[in-house]
Amino acid sequence: MYKIFINEIPVFIHEDKPAPEIESTETSPVFFFTQRKEIKKAMQQIEAGGLVRSLTVYGDDAKAIRSHLFSDYKIIKAAGGIVMNNAKDVLMIYRHGMWDLPKGKLELNEKIPEAAIREVMEETGLEDVVIIKKLMKTYHTYLINGNKVLKITHWFLMRSNETDFIPQIAEGIEHVKWVTTSELENKYKQTYKNIQSVLDAGIIAAYLL
Repeated sequence: MYKIFINEIPVFIHEDKPAPEIESTETSPVFFFTQRKEIKKAMQQIEAGGLVRSLTVYGDDAKAIRSHLFSDYKIIKAAGGIVMNNAKDVLMIYRHGMWDLPKGKLELNEKIPEAAIREVMEETGLEDVVIIKKLMKTYHTYLINGNKVLKITHWFLMRSNETDFIPQIAEGIEHVKWVTTSELENKYKQTYKNIQSVLDAGIIAAYLL
């Protein structure tokens, strides 16, 4: 299954059959991949900021469906981390008016785990950070100079206990902060939906270690 965010609206791609209680509505349409004209129309509405609040597509091969639906998007691969300390606080960055997690694009021939560590260190100033486990991938789209981009980000659960940070101002990062569990609820309201998914997965994984 894929969950791909376009303008913060989720597009779900499933290989299994829809449950009987799944209902297709005007704002949350559900289609089979054979209904390609309807799917394209719904995606155009999402891209244009229309009324569609979610889109669900069912078919035999989720990866092939994703490739078809996003064939006019440039793929960019990125990596990042949800960094936690021994107190289970989460390291977050503040950029462009939103709370976020450190991440960035892979360099040429760079391995994904190495890119994740490098980006975390560059954006936060951490010097001692280690990967605990591979976590998940997220998918979201955006525009660069009018060109559509699908960013695939590989996420890792990481650990560090450092308290001295250097925000990467050149990347628009204003603050780096350890966020306690009690503070996370407010940060959820000021972050992206794909980052919310990473926070949920990372916190659960950390407490299961």
